[in-house]
Amino acid sequence: MSSENTGTGARNDFLQQPLSLHLDDCESVEQTLTNTRVGVTRIDGESTTIEPVQERGAVAAVTDKRLLFAVGREERAERGTRKASDDDFTASITYDALEAVEKRTETLTQSLVVEAADGVTWEFTAREPSAVDTAIECVEQHMADHELAVARGHHEAAEDAGDAARRAEELEAALDAYQSAAELLGTDKRRVTDAERAAREDAEAVIATLVTAHRDHGAQSKAAAEWEFAADNTRSADELFVDAREAYDRALELARAYPPGDPETIERERNEVVEAMEPLTVESAVADATGN
Repeated sequence: MSSENTGTGARNDFLQQPLSLHLDDCESVEQTLTNTRVGVTRIDGESTTIEPVQERGAVAAVTDKRLLFAVGREERAERGTRKASDDDFTASITYDALEAVEKRTETLTQSLVVEAADGVTWEFTAREPSAVDTAIECVEQHMADHELAVARGHHEAAEDAGDAARRAEELEAALDAYQSAAELLGTDKRRVTDAERAAREDAEAVIATLVTAHRDHGAQSKAAAEWEFAADNTRSADELFVDAREAYDRALELARAYPPGDPETIERERNEVVEAMEPLTVESAVADATGN
């Protein structure tokens, strides 16, 4: 992705010197924003602005690894030269630690605003709205890529799970991650890539498998509940029946939301659980009435 900056090319090269001093080896810069005086603002209960020294400037860079802020705090060593300085301010956030990204528009300026998982908000002001828009798109793509990787990890863990309850738990986590990725990528302005199309297909497969996992969990819990009830272990039976009903409730919810999911069959299975619970419900009501 090409880089967009504010001001002239030569000026921007000079302003980006704080950035070049703090990049890791083999780290690729995909998008940059610059400003000459405002710097970057950190909001964590209180608002603190780190301003650059004259002519050093500040840079926000979207790289292949992280979002990096660099503010030049070093004075001129000698005319026309600069050197790395511990006085330069830098802060970076990896994409797995980002919660949200947005653009804030004020008179004559636009700002990139990001919220980190630690609750800190960072705000970087630039002059070109198109540059901020492109930076946001780039950050969101990286955030989505992270969510997709998380989703696939949970999907693989579900395949190795030994029981239906654990499998359903992993698949629920995978579905949450796929939905987060879809929200980040769900703009009509973007062309759907082959990778995104494959991710949608993976999400559909997760949903289908998740419905099955919840049904299996419900059936197993129902069978265990009936065994406990026959053994007069009413408390355990009640807990297992509730567990079975909740599993079928979730399966039914998913089947109705993402057709075709055979909701009619699942509803019948859920009703069978409710019917099986009735003797226990009556027994509990009698016990409550008699004080036993």
